[in-house]
Amino acid sequence: MPSVANIWRTGIVAHVDDTIQHGGFLTETVRASDLFTREDLSEEQQLFGRTAAEFMRNEVLPREQELYEHDWDLTRRLMQQAASLDLTRLEIPAAYGGLGLDKISAAFVGEQIAANPSFAGSLGAHTSIGTLPLVYFGNAEQKARYLPRLGSAELIGAYALTEPHSGSDARAARTTATLTPDGRHYVLNGQKAWITNGGFADLFTIFAKVDGEKFTAFLVERAMGVVSGRDERKLGLDGSSTTPLLLDNVPVPVENVLGRIGEGHKVAFNILNLGRVKLGTRNNTGARRALDWAVAYAKQRQQFGRAICEFGLIKQKLGELAVRCWVGDAMVYRTLGDVDRALELVDRDDSDQVLKTIEAFAVECSINKVWTSESLGYAVDESLQVFGGNGYSREFPIERAYRDARITRIYEGTNEINRLIIPTRLLKLSPALFTREGGRRMLSASIGPADATGPLVGERILLLQAKRLSIAALGYAVDVLGEALREEQEILGHAADMIIEIYAIESALARAEKLLARETSEGLPLPATIARIYANDAADRMAVSAKRLVAALAARHANVAVLADAASRLASRPSIDTIGARRAVADAVIEAGRYPF
Repeated sequence: MPSVANIWRTGIVAHVDDTIQHGGFLTETVRASDLFTREDLSEEQQLFGRTAAEFMRNEVLPREQELYEHDWDLTRRLMQQAASLDLTRLEIPAAYGGLGLDKISAAFVGEQIAANPSFAGSLGAHTSIGTLPLVYFGNAEQKARYLPRLGSAELIGAYALTEPHSGSDARAARTTATLTPDGRHYVLNGQKAWITNGGFADLFTIFAKVDGEKFTAFLVERAMGVVSGRDERKLGLDGSSTTPLLLDNVPVPVENVLGRIGEGHKVAFNILNLGRVKLGTRNNTGARRALDWAVAYAKQRQQFGRAICEFGLIKQKLGELAVRCWVGDAMVYRTLGDVDRALELVDRDDSDQVLKTIEAFAVECSINKVWTSESLGYAVDESLQVFGGNGYSREFPIERAYRDARITRIYEGTNEINRLIIPTRLLKLSPALFTREGGRRMLSASIGPADATGPLVGERILLLQAKRLSIAALGYAVDVLGEALREEQEILGHAADMIIEIYAIESALARAEKLLARETSEGLPLPATIARIYANDAADRMAVSAKRLVAALAARHANVAVLADAASRLASRPSIDTIGARRAVADAVIEAGRYPF
């Protein structure tokens, strides 16, 4: 069996039976050359982004107030204008009137559309969860009948999974589908809740149980009898339509079953995962806009005879917001690049292959969903604080941004559910990796010169220590708790938080190293400073999570001395001057008057 050091150098996890299983980013060393970054966007990808940005600037943003007043006819017209620019066709196959583009292009367009979160919610629901179920699960006849009309926004799509009594537990749905005696229709009865575009959509992917048992997806036209309830009075995103749906003996032709009877869970969970692939760019846009508003306000707001941007505690906020915006971009585009590279190796017309490929990145997608939504929540909260009392007023833009951001920690699977997905899926993919004995060997192995190299070698060593600690911690938890671990959500949550930070640190380091290698780039020290700030602070957070996890296992009379020692070493590592470093980042933000990257 190879040594632990060799395992880490090659990126291969060797198990007791000498087979190789997927351990993902926890076992592989990701270098700068491996990483797709925002700076790597092609001219074609940037062109689509510029088109979307211009559309938002000229057509949507000037009419925001009408959207907030629930002018759904305007929303439809704007979506049709977006279609005329091909912005609704990006992921539809060319055979059905689409462009069949990569995930990066679609996500970069979504980044621009997020300039107005309400409209982004409407358009995103249409192009993603409203259209992609048909792209990946529809048969040829269904695709030919509906996809061209969805691509032109003649039809607006929506996705109806949630019910009043079933949210995260989707298979607890009570909506039923009963086959008529002549075998020509399924009759749907039940109620759906929180349906984006519910007030004006034409085509719904609705989930129901055939014979009260077999969870199944159906393509249901409004004209078949779908009735919308009133629009919800929401905390935020009040420029998008969100309604319940009422299904009272709605007859749906048998040819409108989407996928196979009893396999609706495959449609539901894969489509949500597809949404998470691209969601992060929208969250990051919200964080950047919050920072831009905060720095502009801080530069003009005078207190005690000078602009508040000159005060240290305001600089701390602006610097930290810039750090999180930069790291979030590194994480999201890393995942998008990895997904697109993987998809290049499969037949894009084979839906099963495409879905299996994307499903392999479910952990990374959940990581991005949790991290970017919580970063956005932090950004709008701290930016509102910069505005002081004015931030609480609807006369200033940050108040609405604060309200709009809150939903991102709930939709596309709550952050609690996504935190559970991260460790449990890793355990399923590589069960032999997470063992007490394997963890002990990993923690006892020395770190040599070949294990961590490059301009940020200290942070690379820290990253390697954190990877080993997280694998060992989860392995100890499995050994101590066995099957009972699935019920120990707090322990799984702490493991997830460590894994999330590892992905964020590595993404930031690799992005900074890639920029450092480009001699023609300007301002290179700043990305390295950002990466060092984030790695240093994330190590503190991981040490806390590890300490709590160790204490929980020790309370169950487990011998966790080796694990506790490793957690202590992470907590006691040498620190850097993050106050001075963060102030340098803030100075760059203040000088630019906005997020400068």
